[in-house]
Amino acid sequence: MMEGAGPAGYCTLDHDGCVTCSDAGIPVRVLSVRGDDALCEDSVGNRAQIAVELVAPVRSGEVLLTHGGVAIGKVAG
Repeated sequence: MMEGAGPAGYCTLDHDGCVTCSDAGIPVRVLSVRGDDALCEDSVGNRAQIAVELVAPVRSGEVLLTHGGVAIGKVAG
């Protein structure tokens, strides 16, 4: 497991992401949606506003793959 990684080695919002460009997609669960942004939570409870225009429409409960604060895909549930 990578240092700072969440459960099962997943990256989290507070660590292990890009930094131009280690290229890690971070899975997050949508908590709420407001316009083109969604409040999301990662596997260890970190929360962030994520831009969701590229994967709209988005609903609460869905899991998104994010990179650099932008949703780049939906994870099949």
